[in-house]
Amino acid sequence: MKNFYLVRHGQTNGNKSFAFQGHTNNPLNETGKKQAEKLASYLAKTKFEAIYTSDLIRTVETATPIAKQQDLPIIEIPALKEISFGEWEGQSYDEINHKWPQEVQDFFAKPGEVQICGGESFAEVQTRAWKAMEDIMEESNKEQNILIVSHGGTLRTIICKILNIHLNDIWKLGIDNVGVSRMLKKDDSCWINCINETAFLKD
Repeated sequence: MKNFYLVRHGQTNGNKSFAFQGHTNNPLNETGKKQAEKLASYLAKTKFEAIYTSDLIRTVETATPIAKQQDLPIIEIPALKEISFGEWEGQSYDEINHKWPQEVQDFFAKPGEVQICGGESFAEVQTRAWKAMEDIMEESNKEQNILIVSHGGTLRTIICKILNIHLNDIWKLGIDNVGVSRMLKKDDSCWINCINETAFLKD
């Protein structure tokens, strides 16, 4: 059985200010760095065979303490990056809601049907992210633990794919900073046995 640990990156200043980061390459803030260290402590007894991240610095910085701890390289996969928010990139919720009130309403009411101005749809994100997952699953051996550090929107699309959840229900999945979800794979079957584990942050 293969075990895939799906982890959202640690906190950035963009997260703190409720900005729509998307492809904006924000690093972790001090809280995010501490979260990454706690994540590494939590996963210290889990021997990973490979570590994958997106090509955005916040995922790489989140994975770095674990990579150093286990002496593993970090493999960056662009297809695991966050949804592109197009014209919304880097702006706060209030700013976007002022300029595009109807689009913002639709984004939260029926996210699976929305194409962001100049950006991506969640369907497009799901297609590229799931293809990346299939490639990772094909490369991994029969019995392995694999760490994948990605983004809130991207991880939600992956979990929706596995659980056959419509993308309009994507916001029903809570994925916090450094939240750990776990996917298991045996033969041709995949299932989720944990979503958004964050209790280790309280230690």
